[in-house]
Amino acid sequence: MKKTLILTAALMLSSLNLQAKALDDQQTQEVRELIHKTLVENPEILVEAINVLKKREVAAQQKAEKQVLKTRHKELFENPANPIIGNPEGKVAIAYFGDYNCGFCKRQDPILMKIVEENPDVKIIIKELPVLGPQSREAAEMALATFKQHKDKYLAVNKRLMSKPGKHTSGSIKAALKAEGIDPKTLKVDESVNQQLDENLRLAQELGIRGTPALVFTDEVLKGLMEEDVLKAMIKQRL
Repeated sequence: MKKTLILTAALMLSSLNLQAKALDDQQTQEVRELIHKTLVENPEILVEAINVLKKREVAAQQKAEKQVLKTRHKELFENPANPIIGNPEGKVAIAYFGDYNCGFCKRQDPILMKIVEENPDVKIIIKELPVLGPQSREAAEMALATFKQHKDKYLAVNKRLMSKPGKHTSGSIKAALKAEGIDPKTLKVDESVNQQLDENLRLAQELGIRGTPALVFTDEVLKGLMEEDVLKAMIKQRL
């Protein structure tokens, strides 16, 4: 709020300064005092200005998001390097940006699993987004390497990594792999894995996603944990 107040005041003063050349010093001071007196006596004017500014910012953000959704559709929803949960031919596609160390993702994950189990018209495209430190990156690398080398075991590894309470360590990541019959030493984290993760990070940045979880429909970006009933309603609207 403080930053917004400063910005609003700066905009008003900037407008005044543009007109100041037509006023002498005394007139400029009188105008400044009038603005100050008006705002003090009528603070709702400032609130209204702030609300207008916020609406403009939201509108600009939504416009930018829609442009990215259009220009980056293929990378978001049709990239064969991304694992898919649910029906690969599902009518409703959702790109899911998650991190194995994210507590909210650990709550979001079972909701998504339940939705695809109950609705064959939905497909979830998993976008590994390691933003919470080195172990997040390590877990994402090992998960994607599993997808490339042991595709049939990826979902089990994904679920095991996501279901662990708290933060991962290198040891817990290896333990998750071993529990699914995969020797971590045999997994090859090649350049394609790192390129995919870096691409996911770029996509998230372009969409204004700064944390996880985030769910991206073909026409809308949702940031933060989404409850089951809300998601089901949004999916129903799109079918």
